[in-house]
Amino acid sequence: MKNSIEWDIDVSILTNRFIMLEVVRALAIAFLFTGMIVSIILLPSLMDGSILTDGTNTSGFGYFLFMVFLLFLLTGVFIFIYYGNRYMLSYSVDEKGVRTLTRKAQRSRNHVANVLLIVMGLLSRNPTAAGAGMMAEGRQDQVLRWNNVRKVMLHPKHHTIVLRGGYGVKSIIFCTHDMYGPVSAFVASHCKAVAVAYK
Repeated sequence: MKNSIEWDIDVSILTNRFIMLEVVRALAIAFLFTGMIVSIILLPSLMDGSILTDGTNTSGFGYFLFMVFLLFLLTGVFIFIYYGNRYMLSYSVDEKGVRTLTRKAQRSRNHVANVLLIVMGLLSRNPTAAGAGMMAEGRQDQVLRWNNVRKVMLHPKHHTIVLRGGYGVKSIIFCTHDMYGPVSAFVASHCKAVAVAYK
């Protein structure tokens, strides 16, 4: 067996179940956090029942839901126009672990988008947006060592392998049709003591 396997792949963003699941999880956390803040603000009105009689509160909540929907819509349009609905990745699996690299063209596009997000967050005094841009800029590449892998999930139908490490540590390996067999065998041989599941 080879000591390392390397390949490039362009992954669809909006039509890939694994990417969309991660996006939905991130947005759900942000939505729940925002909902908690709104609930705390509206708590006095909820307790005395005035939220049901005050049209301002209900219209404000409707406006919030509309803005969330608009955010989803604009994000989808942005991904289609700016990214062409694809993400360009390079992978390398060797004796140490798996390395996920953002290819040069993709990295340049990400840099522009992240800088804009940071600037817009600072100008609008939105630390969440600015922080998200900074985190995204610093996570262009990812390395996961085999000794940190706790669970392996193989998805032959989608040519995808999901590696889970400690809390919040996750690596998704997208393979081409031809690469899935060799890569999944390589991963399995280096994670013998780890739970392996097929989906």
